[in-house]
Amino acid sequence: MSVNNVMTKDVLCIPAEEDVKDAWMILMEADVSGAPVVDAAGALVGVLSTTDIFRAIMDRVRKARTLRESTSQEEDPSAAEREAQREFSLAVRAVTDSKVSMILPKDQKIVCLSSEDSLERALHLIAEHGVNRLPVLKGNHVVGIITRQDIIWQIAGRPPPQEHQT
Repeated sequence: MSVNNVMTKDVLCIPAEEDVKDAWMILMEADVSGAPVVDAAGALVGVLSTTDIFRAIMDRVRKARTLRESTSQEEDPSAAEREAQREFSLAVRAVTDSKVSMILPKDQKIVCLSSEDSLERALHLIAEHGVNRLPVLKGNHVVGIITRQDIIWQIAGRPPPQEHQT
C-alpha cells in the first residue's frame, strides 16, 4: 500500500515567519503536536513540534542559569528562586516572541516521503528517526502528512475516527 492511500491531504502548515506563540496556538487549536514549516513560496523548510518549542525555552533557561551561576555571589535561596522564575519568564517570552524559523533545530534532517512511497517505508523512517509525523512532498511542496496514528489505524484495518480522516 502506498503513502498516498493513508496520508492526510489537507495539511496544516506553519509559515516560517509566524511568531512562535501564534504557531503554538495554531497547533493547540488543531489538536496536533507538530506540523510542517514552509517558507513564503510554500517550500518545506522544517517540521515544528511542541517539543521543539519546549527545548528552545529550556535552552535559554539553561544559558541564563549558567551565566548567573558563574557570575553570582547570591547565597539567599529565596532570591535565587525569584531569579530562576524571572529567567524562566524571560525565556518563555523571548522564544514565543521569536519567529518559527529562529527556533527550528539547525541540525534537523528533514525526513520526508513522496506519495508513491510504501507504507513500509513510512513505518521504517518513523521508527528509525523517532519522529511522530512525516511530510509527504511533491517537489519541495507539502502535499500530505502521515503520522504514527495513521499507520496504526491502517495496520489495525480500521478507518480512523471521522475527525482524523482526509
